[in-house]
Amino acid sequence: METETATAADPAPGFAKNPAYKIILERPAREYVAMLQGDVIAKSSKVILLKEGTYPPVVYFPPEDVRLDQATMTEKDTYCPYKGIASYWNFGREKNIAWSYEEPFREMLDIKGYLAFYTDRLDDPLN
Repeated sequence: METETATAADPAPGFAKNPAYKIILERPAREYVAMLQGDVIAKSSKVILLKEGTYPPVVYFPPEDVRLDQATMTEKDTYCPYKGIASYWNFGREKNIAWSYEEPFREMLDIKGYLAFYTDRLDDPLN
């Protein structure tokens, strides 16, 4: 699962400016667990691992495997020229601890609606 870049019609602004840029999406064959304040807030063997440049890999959980009943979407958003606009989520007392791309650019549709967490704010880092 590798993203399209230079060959895509109307690519995302980042890919249009830098068509050689790579974002690699993988589906690891293992389970990931996100714990916050002693509670499991996400657990899945259907995650997407996003590898981008020199950044550490990011684990994206499918929404059906996230405790969205413990979450609220916030008003914060940020923009990525490769992925789109990220929406942020609160879990319990932790503000903006997770993000998702609800309407990502076409090249990143595989992560649409999936949630990623700031791992340094979880009980244990995701491995």
